[in-house]
Amino acid sequence: MSILVAVKKHGEIVIASDSAQTEDGMIVNAEYYANNNKILSCGESYVGLVGWSCTQDIMESIIREHASKMKLSNRADIFDSFRFIHSQLKDEYFIETSEDKDQPVESSQIAALIVGPSGIFEIESYRTVTEYNKFWALGSGKKLGLGALEAVYDRLDSAEEIALTAIKAACALDDACEEPIHMHQITIN
Repeated sequence: MSILVAVKKHGEIVIASDSAQTEDGMIVNAEYYANNNKILSCGESYVGLVGWSCTQDIMESIIREHASKMKLSNRADIFDSFRFIHSQLKDEYFIETSEDKDQPVESSQIAALIVGPSGIFEIESYRTVTEYNKFWALGSGKKLGLGALEAVYDRLDSAEEIALTAIKAACALDDACEEPIHMHQITIN
């Protein structure tokens, strides 16, 4: 489980996450495993992942092998990139695409926040892309993170301070989130 937040303020965007993983009902903190950063670099953008830990290995592989096809600068580009990613997930990585009988399309089994010079975007498992104006959160600590973001967004000036506050709130109160915190900052176009 996870907490992942993105904040846009005063010409900066910050993406931040905790570093815990769960395994068979256990919380495994960063002290025990080396690959504990849930945020991947992709060109000028960052992709933060929550959910199944195998998706991080898969996304790292897809970004390495198909960097030229990863266009993450706006909603349309992100949607098109994740259509391509979905085909890779099925054909090359053998992702189980079904979740329930009433789903409208196959699931990619990926939930992510994407930040880049043009903004904050969420991609959910059915490849819906949503753009956010100020902030957003994902993961098991989402509600705690969103509450903290809403509470401090207008009171704090720094996107970094706001993101840290949200991650720390989720780490303090969600039993599946733990520090240390990973953070990346970019300048908005």
